[in-house]
Amino acid sequence: MPTIKDVAKMAGVSPATVSAVLRGNKRVSDISREKVDAAIAATGYRPNVVARSLRTRQTRTLGLIVPDISNPFYPEIARGIEQTARRHGFDVLFATGGEDFVHTQHLLWHFTDRQVDGIILTSIGLDYPLSVAEWGVPIILVNRKCRGCTTDFIGIDNRAAARDVIHYLISEGHQDIAFVGGPGNSSASLGRLQGYREAMLEAGLDLFDDWLLSGQLRYEDGVRAAHRLVSSRRRPTAIFSADDMMALGILDGLEQRHVEVPREMSVVGFDGIWTSSLHGVQLTTVSQPLYEMGARSTEQLLKRLDGDPSPPVDVLLDYTLVIRKTTGPAPPR
Repeated sequence: MPTIKDVAKMAGVSPATVSAVLRGNKRVSDISREKVDAAIAATGYRPNVVARSLRTRQTRTLGLIVPDISNPFYPEIARGIEQTARRHGFDVLFATGGEDFVHTQHLLWHFTDRQVDGIILTSIGLDYPLSVAEWGVPIILVNRKCRGCTTDFIGIDNRAAARDVIHYLISEGHQDIAFVGGPGNSSASLGRLQGYREAMLEAGLDLFDDWLLSGQLRYEDGVRAAHRLVSSRRRPTAIFSADDMMALGILDGLEQRHVEVPREMSVVGFDGIWTSSLHGVQLTTVSQPLYEMGARSTEQLLKRLDGDPSPPVDVLLDYTLVIRKTTGPAPPR
């Protein structure tokens, strides 16, 4: 079985340098790191994780929980987490959950039983009673918060982003603007609803119950919402969706009802998933820095593992309203 000394000899570096690469030490030069990585691959060396964890009291593994891997929103966040963790010598254990309290509780127990060093939770429920002290490891929240949670959060200002969307649609002459929101236990969805309401009321525009719909952030929810809005007593001229997946469903639902976008109705999504930019879609959307959200959450977690004692922080990243082909001037009444 190959040892660190074998790797060091092949790479032409010292065993200490190999150890530093395995720990993710940033002081190692890129050239030395590449030599060590190549030697590890060539020799088939595998670190003894159990022995190392007994020495350092760390397993150098992180736990990641996401609610729905089929939604393109989450893989990009996960990519930022995994690549950043790998650069620092950490592995990532992955599980799906986060929306359901019982299942999330089970996953947290599972990760702590595996002795992960820290956990990143994406899209936790608003009323989830998360106590970081109970789990004994640092926990970082991404995208959504929970009430009373005293831990670090990485995301954007959803309320401000929603206000920007409504201001843009108003500037295009729209006054009848519907909103299709997400789950009621989502801080992100509630922030977008709040921003929508505020901007509409400040502009003196009507808020009709028929125009306030909600879904579970799935494509089929958007299709159903489109059919309902087209059939409403007063048809809106624009629809603001709380996420891109529902917005894609809205576009297809409008096409099924022979409503032309954007000539008859404009559609705005939220998130900036890669499918929103496809040539046949070209969805106007609020683009979130998904990879950066993942990377920053990992960096913040590693700071906590290094003993950073500062109070929990909310890190709000920049977002961008990307104007594409699904929005345009309001149709004449």
